[in-house]
Amino acid sequence: MTTVKVTVELRDRIAFRARNRRLSQAAVIALALEALDRRDFWVSVQKGYDGLRVDGEAWADYTRERDAWLAAPLVSPNQ
Repeated sequence: MTTVKVTVELRDRIAFRARNRRLSQAAVIALALEALDRRDFWVSVQKGYDGLRVDGEAWADYTRERDAWLAAPLVSPNQ
């Protein structure tokens, strides 16, 4: 365990969330960090797509492969 110095306002916000959700303050902070990590992940995914779109050939390759996967049968024709 350790101590983190935060403003009184932030401490109160964390405590409010913890009380309302019946969680520890540490759990509230962990949930907030998990949400931030998810957001950062999806921002990086979007940047990757944006980079592909700039390169017309790369984007065309991506969309062809995506469309092939989406059009693929969900089961083997032998089943």
